[in-house]
Amino acid sequence: MNENPAALIELATAYWGSAALIAAVRLRIATILSEGPKTPTEVAKAAGSDPSATEMLLAALTSLDLVRKVDGERFANQPLADTYLVEGRPEFLGPALLYNGDVYPLWGRLDEVVRTGKVTQSPEKYLGDDSERTRNFVYGMHHRALGVGRAIGQHVDLSGRRHLADVGGGPGTYSALLTLKHPGLRADVLDLPGVVAIARDIVASMGASERVQCLPFDYYQDDLPALPALYDAALISGVLHREQPDGVRSILRRVAAATEPGAVLYLSDVMLDDHRTGPLFGTMFALNMRVLAHDGRCHSVAEQTLWLDEVGFTVTAVTRLPAPIHYTVIRADKR
Repeated sequence: MNENPAALIELATAYWGSAALIAAVRLRIATILSEGPKTPTEVAKAAGSDPSATEMLLAALTSLDLVRKVDGERFANQPLADTYLVEGRPEFLGPALLYNGDVYPLWGRLDEVVRTGKVTQSPEKYLGDDSERTRNFVYGMHHRALGVGRAIGQHVDLSGRRHLADVGGGPGTYSALLTLKHPGLRADVLDLPGVVAIARDIVASMGASERVQCLPFDYYQDDLPALPALYDAALISGVLHREQPDGVRSILRRVAAATEPGAVLYLSDVMLDDHRTGPLFGTMFALNMRVLAHDGRCHSVAEQTLWLDEVGFTVTAVTRLPAPIHYTVIRADKR
């Protein structure tokens, strides 16, 4: 046998880089270095950390191309960290990365999830029960949605539409962006009470409170609050990967009941190919969702086309967005 085990070793230790990144965000390393190059001792003083361990973390971040060494002893941000890891900057991804930090320990128990089919931590921890984790989760979704939403928005045509149901709309970012793009459009962000309580602040910060309302909604139990006026548009983005097929069908039935003939429905999510064995990001993301949610599962376009047809929608367009978005957008029109 001449097989080289290096790839296995790299896979087994891949989490080292992730852990270093999350530690850097929690310690605000990039924010501290945004003030100018600093020695490890100066960084440690600002971060409230141990100088020796801080120097080791800075060395690791240098190898990861997040920081660089200058003048032989001081460290400074690389452009990637300076753009996305500095608090207060428009592209700051800290909350999104901290959400991954919350998820990170759960992956160490993936074998237990696969063995039992059950999550090792209740999803309610980050959907309302634990205020800090819920805030990390919602703001993490918001900061990711700012980038993803702008890309997806190019493929979501709501021209002439009056009233959008943003089902499982989380932080309300998509609704705020879409109502800004389409004057005259109103949107309802429908999500769990603990989520929409934070979403209202985010929507307000985007100047969209007059166009977007955030309403408590549990799609396992509640009907969409559209009657007596039916919605003429609906969006389900980043939601269906939490559901098994029967759950998806249930959500789609509720949307169908609350939308008028001719309404447009967009499904936006990480989706698998029709063989359900790729792409790589999709299969890994599907595992991530199974770690987080009892019924986590990614779906293929073919599957969703059939489920949409069952409730009276015809798929009229499919758009696959490249990395780093990794989303597929399905447009369906109600017959």
